[in-house]
Amino acid sequence: MRKRKCPESAAAFGLALVTAACGHTGVAFPWAATASSGSPGTAVEVPQAAEVSTANREYRRGSSRVLVRKVTNPTRANLDYAAYHANFMNANPPPENAARAGTGKRPDPTNVTNPFKGALEVGSMTSSFASLPLTAEERSHPLALDPLVELLTSKHVAGGEVLDDVLSKVRAEDWGLGGGPQVVRQAAVTGFVHQDKSEEKSEEKSEGKAPPHAELWIQIEFAPWFDGFAGIPDADGDGHGELYGRIPRAALGADINALVAFIRDEYQGRTLSAPEVKGWAHQLASYWYPSFNTDLVTAGSEWPEADTEPEVVAELGKQRFATPTVVMRGKPQGQPVYNVFLVSSLTGEAGNMAGKTPDGRAPLSLPRSTPSSNPAPVVAAIKRELASHGSWSRWAGEVSPLQQLLKKKLHEIPAGAKATAGDEGFLFFGQSFNYLLGGDLEKQRRARNPVPVIVQFKKLLADHGVDLLFVPVPTKAEIFPDKVATSTEERRIAAPFVGKVINPYQRKFLLELGEKGVEVVDLLPLFLAARAADVAGGAKTGQDATPLYQPQDTHWTSRGLELAARAVGERIQKYPWYKVLAPRRTAYQTKLATFSRHGDLHSRLPEAEKARYKPETLTGHQVVTPDGTLYEDDADSPVVVLGDSFTGVFELMDCEHAGVSAHLARHIGHPVDLVMSYGGGPNVRQKLLRRGVSALDRKKVVVWMMTARDLFDFWEGWQPVTAK
Repeated sequence: MRKRKCPESAAAFGLALVTAACGHTGVAFPWAATASSGSPGTAVEVPQAAEVSTANREYRRGSSRVLVRKVTNPTRANLDYAAYHANFMNANPPPENAARAGTGKRPDPTNVTNPFKGALEVGSMTSSFASLPLTAEERSHPLALDPLVELLTSKHVAGGEVLDDVLSKVRAEDWGLGGGPQVVRQAAVTGFVHQDKSEEKSEEKSEGKAPPHAELWIQIEFAPWFDGFAGIPDADGDGHGELYGRIPRAALGADINALVAFIRDEYQGRTLSAPEVKGWAHQLASYWYPSFNTDLVTAGSEWPEADTEPEVVAELGKQRFATPTVVMRGKPQGQPVYNVFLVSSLTGEAGNMAGKTPDGRAPLSLPRSTPSSNPAPVVAAIKRELASHGSWSRWAGEVSPLQQLLKKKLHEIPAGAKATAGDEGFLFFGQSFNYLLGGDLEKQRRARNPVPVIVQFKKLLADHGVDLLFVPVPTKAEIFPDKVATSTEERRIAAPFVGKVINPYQRKFLLELGEKGVEVVDLLPLFLAARAADVAGGAKTGQDATPLYQPQDTHWTSRGLELAARAVGERIQKYPWYKVLAPRRTAYQTKLATFSRHGDLHSRLPEAEKARYKPETLTGHQVVTPDGTLYEDDADSPVVVLGDSFTGVFELMDCEHAGVSAHLARHIGHPVDLVMSYGGGPNVRQKLLRRGVSALDRKKVVVWMMTARDLFDFWEGWQPVTAK
């Protein structure tokens, strides 16, 4: 809400107290605009993007749960701005301990005189957007800074690290009020590129020729709860006060030319194709998932649809949106929220980005067969494991030292963070530790117990002649327990558990499933053996030395997913019906692809630790057809891969066409049907069954692949399905 103007009793950068009559306990905002350029409470110019607009009329940043953005030109810059600008999803929460965060106290004068540790030129700082030396064209093309910096650093663009440092310094400014790095009072959210034509012409006259002069201006937004300053101008009335400033030219130096060239030519200047927009949407959903439980929804010709939550429909009133390009659903606090993107140039061309379009081929029709589940090998193997330890409780006692270490690490994660740093650059997700410490999975209350739901789904599939392969993906900490350790004593505790089972109750759970007739492809022994061989030096004899999991990410690497695809592929080739499929094999090949990015755990670290980690460079093996065309999943395939983000990485984002579904297709010589949900592995069944239960009659096997951590205390519960 807009703040009323209070008189200042000192010049800019002074710290005079606002009079008691104004009702504020803070100090006067030092960078308030003058009367000539706009002032608090006065209608002033605010950034307006030329090619991005908010389509839902009643959107309110502080209270809405739906944001619909229209993008007329799908550049990466426009899409990122549509996703990040004034989005209710991206608010910095108020501190849990107000006293510790200095709420109600006055900023230190030293911090006000030289804020943000020099990240901005003090003399350039103003609350008036109208006073910035930007052209009309420059004003209409704002940049969302967070995704831009992530892209710049991942592509190693000169100047990207400097801009990243600016964002960090802005977030870290505490005004002398303390509270620790997790208390974020303001953030740099928007950037503008300015070409200083006057300086360019002046130097051309005096020296003949000179390179163009460019500079970067940024917009800072203050959290609505921050009360250190009184009367922070809020020109757009959204509750987040604004401040603008210029990044010192000396900070970027010669890198400014490369930086601006990339922004203008690649980021702002190149229109993305429909597949590229789809990749952007999957990347965004995956990146937001750990904080917001986001997933892409396959929408029809109009949104909202009949099954959209009533409270969401009520907020939109009578508004309806035709052919949405991207529909992203989240549940950050257990309540549904939506981000919807309408890309006008793709309407009618690409449809909804979460779905698959037919490729024109006639569907493969296989004769109906009887399911041939074979859970016995895994059941026998786990019984042998149990016999070697004596009992479940004794086995649990043997791993107790490591369990205590995991519990300690979990408790050390500060409030507001969801990840912790391990050894040698490895990061770990806190929820994975909860799973490893959760005990007997079958003793969870019914809504959290996976066994009845998995058994029910197996029966539903069997009624339609379809087999089920359940494939839990081990957590990174199970395979790299030694990397959790960060001290000599912790390493001494963790080292003996490399290559060993550290969660006996996962084995008990799989035994229970097997005894109820559910067949499991058990990846854990394969991954433990591979890691043990790596530690023993097996990689030096020609074995792939790539870790099975990405150090900065929750997910596996190409090596890990290819190992899983091979195991599943070998099982599929043993089904009787595969003899009909085999003669139609496609001889897929692979080609190397590389990409760089921060993993999904980087942004979940405590604020003070983020700067220690640079983007990782990763490799994938894209699957290609004999004519060199990149592999595509096929919704008509008799083989379904049903899964969470472990099935989406490398396939629908990053290098693409190199995920577990692509490599499974390579092993069986036939494309597969991928149905995936980011973070929704337990309930992704709903997506498959939305096609209608009769669609199962054309399938032969469903490979249900999901992270094992969601077997414990899954946030949404394991929801039974009703066939329609």
